[in-house]
Amino acid sequence: MNLGHGGNGQSIVLSGEMYKSISEVLSELSSKTRARTIIFSDMNGHPITQRGTSADINISNMSALAAGGFSATAEIAKLIGEKKQFKFIFHEGDNHNVYFSNVGDNFLLIIIFNSQTALGMIRIYTKRAIDALNDLIYNAKDDVQQAAQFVDIDFNKYLNEELDKAFKF
Repeated sequence: MNLGHGGNGQSIVLSGEMYKSISEVLSELSSKTRARTIIFSDMNGHPITQRGTSADINISNMSALAAGGFSATAEIAKLIGEKKQFKFIFHEGDNHNVYFSNVGDNFLLIIIFNSQTALGMIRIYTKRAIDALNDLIYNAKDDVQQAAQFVDIDFNKYLNEELDKAFKF
């Protein structure tokens, strides 16, 4: 699955296996936190997958607004001298709370949960999920880079063989 370009300009590609692994992490997070809705999106606000109830939530709008909010707070972080963007944003409501967290440089995790749920529990399980997601993403980047190097080596070998054939009379 090609997701276009991430925040750093690199193309983000998720394989079916990667998508399945991300979905498993979100399913576990959902069961541990009993969150109403969990959304995994890219930093441009494009939703990738979600868990939980979403019938009354426009997932695309929520992802886009969350990404915009995260971008705004990244600028606030710069203004106050932070070297990196804030790691999470928390909004508290009367009935529901929303917890946004970045996952690496290119992804965003959005958790909507009941206001009666302890924020500490959300933070603990979300941190574990983010660590697992970061590991998946890091390993996927390594796999893509190794595949690209392999293709480059293979292509160069093939090109040299074809050039040799072309110049032999």
